[in-house]
Amino acid sequence: MRSLDAMDTPVATPTWIGRVFNSPITGFAPFIIMSLFSSPSSFFYAAGLAVLSAVVIVVVNWKLNHIPAGQLDWAALILFGAMLIVGLADDGARKWLMVNANLMSDVAVLAMTLGGMAIGRPFALMYARLSPKFEAAWEQDSDGFRAWGVRACQRISLFWFAAFVVQLACQLLTQFGASSYNTVVWNWIIPVAALLLALRETGRYSAKLRSEAASFGQPAASS
Repeated sequence: MRSLDAMDTPVATPTWIGRVFNSPITGFAPFIIMSLFSSPSSFFYAAGLAVLSAVVIVVVNWKLNHIPAGQLDWAALILFGAMLIVGLADDGARKWLMVNANLMSDVAVLAMTLGGMAIGRPFALMYARLSPKFEAAWEQDSDGFRAWGVRACQRISLFWFAAFVVQLACQLLTQFGASSYNTVVWNWIIPVAALLLALRETGRYSAKLRSEAASFGQPAASS
């Protein structure tokens, strides 16, 4: 997770490309790619694409948003990079990964989301775009501004936690449940619908946060 110190550094207003890359759905893209696309026949393609997407996210955020790689970025690079290396080096491990790589991805992203919320550092904090006025309010904790910001990010993180729970449940059903679950509905439609719902609710709640932030006399941070 990106440090609060990094978040406190004023940054220029990002371009639309910068805003796209500094967003929850993009940050979790490597994990989503691995979860949705990895299979015994496509493991190496999915793992390679996951690593490539993580590298692109880090580079674009560094160049356009002046944001260093965060914990999600490093986790994706290390986890999926290690999968590629181990899969190439060990036949037994490769066979296991071909079957279970997407399950590992689901468990990892769920654990990171839950862990961040548990320690009061929800992942949504990574995506707060701080203006200089917001930065001052955060440093001074004006009228409980920081506590309000953390609570808001906790709720946004809950939207995504719920989506990842649905995604993991679908994966468990399709992998270990009856063959009737191994359909496009459980493999694709329900997991993607959960992610899109989390994205929609994040946008709706962010609009509410902008109006709430006005009570502090500060511009809102969009998440």
